[in-house]
Parts: sequence; C-alpha cells; structure tokens
Amino acid sequence: MKQFVILFRQGPFNINDVVKARRQTAISLWAREQNARGHRLEPRSLEPSATRRGIEVTDDEFGRWPVTALLFLDARNLDEATTLAASHPAKDYNVAMEVRPWSPPVPVPNQG
Repeated sequence: MKQFVILFRQGPFNINDVVKARRQTAISLWAREQNARGHRLEPRSLEPSATRRGIEVTDDEFGRWPVTALLFLDARNLDEATTLAASHPAKDYNVAMEVRPWSPPVPVPNQG
C-alpha cells in the first residue's frame, strides 16, 4: 500500500444542523467501511482562519474555496485513491476533492 492524501475544498454551502448531522453520519459510515477494507484513514480538520504570506493564490475556483480538511489514507495506487475520493459523501455537499500521493520528508544526513 502507498500513502495518499485527499484535500477537501469547501465551496459555498449553507447547511442547517439536521443536514450537518446527516452529513456526519454518512461520512462516519463511509470511514468505518474504508478502515475495515484496510485503507487506514487519518483525517485532519483545518481551522477556518488562515494567513498567506509571500506567494498569493490566484482567484480561480480553488483559490476561492479554502482547504478545510485533509484525509491521509492507504491505497494500492492513485487510481484506487481517486476512486475512494469519488465515493466520499462530501461530494454531495459542494466539496471539491483533490487526491495526491505523499510521503514524509526525507531526512538530510548530518554533515558534522
């Protein structure tokens, strides 16, 4: 298995508490199923506040839709990770998802 990350970008979508509860139930069920299949999900939610210094993001679709969460997961390849993302319930709540392979940084050998 290789490691991938799904970046979630929330588009404009005002939902009430009933819809939020329905969304959370659907995501929890999906996550349990994927963990049982060996995909080892590790979710991370991001706080809504952010700062940007240096390079500015252009005002394209993804520049306007902030990254709200990351989901690290194990999959055989990028196609499988993409298929998993496509089945995530967030797709029903105006969320754009981007799938990328990832790996931890390689430590630099000590030059001392």
